[in-house]
Amino acid sequence: MKRFTLFPAAKTVLTIFIFSIIAISCSNSTSSDDHDDDEHQSPAGFRLMMNGAVMAEQLPGQDVTGEFELTHGEETDLITIFFLAEDGDEFQPDEEDYSLGYEFEDEGIAEFEQHEEDGKWSFHLHAESEGITDLSLKLMHGDHSDFTTQGIHVHVEEGEHDENDEDHDH
Repeated sequence: MKRFTLFPAAKTVLTIFIFSIIAISCSNSTSSDDHDDDEHQSPAGFRLMMNGAVMAEQLPGQDVTGEFELTHGEETDLITIFFLAEDGDEFQPDEEDYSLGYEFEDEGIAEFEQHEEDGKWSFHLHAESEGITDLSLKLMHGDHSDFTTQGIHVHVEEGEHDENDEDHDH
């Protein structure tokens, strides 16, 4: 008789176990989808591409490598940012309320310029005056930053052509 009284208890435990596995599985699947959304809100790094080459990047858990060296008066070709998920996958948020923000450590050395036709993840840098500054890019979500890059060095040198340009202005 004990055998028959244990059977319903074992059946109940087994049923609870199976439903727990299903609940955990569904929960993981939902959290995986949520995780994808979180990646857009909280990248772990970035990569800046210009003409098919990596100009600067910050791999997850590492420091920024690369920099921009410009001559006074120069404008870069189009630079595009790709955010990096924790696993290194590149992405660019599609949601309308995300945008690209920026901040220079020292103003007046370089300028940041975006054109609507180039897309919201692309920009140019303009070399304004001799010096070194750090550029921080921000993944803006509405009015706040969900991710800010480490400083990217922007070095502007005086160029020989600047003297000739000044002669033409007089």
